[in-house]
Amino acid sequence: GTDVVQAVADAGPRLHDMHVKDLSDLRAKESQVIVGEGAIPIAEIFRQLIAMRYPGYVNLEYEIDADDPLPGMKQSFAYMRGTLAGLEASRTRARAPRRVVAR
Repeated sequence: GTDVVQAVADAGPRLHDMHVKDLSDLRAKESQVIVGEGAIPIAEIFRQLIAMRYPGYVNLEYEIDADDPLPGMKQSFAYMRGTLAGLEASRTRARAPRRVVAR
């Protein structure tokens, strides 16, 4: 199989549009699940996008439950937003200056 994170890194500045979905089985398109519940390394992909200062959009590609997709879409977006917030918090902590306290 393809290393998705490496593929993103290899695309570099040629990457202009990103669609995200998750799969329980990386070899089967029919195995789509709510983002965060499958085998796609979402956090690592986002970490790579941040590292390369990706300027584009990340679009959710959700093709489950055509009769009522909204609950799964909301859960997928919540996972993606939470992952990005966690990565941003980690970056902020890493950049924060150490406080020196005089006693």
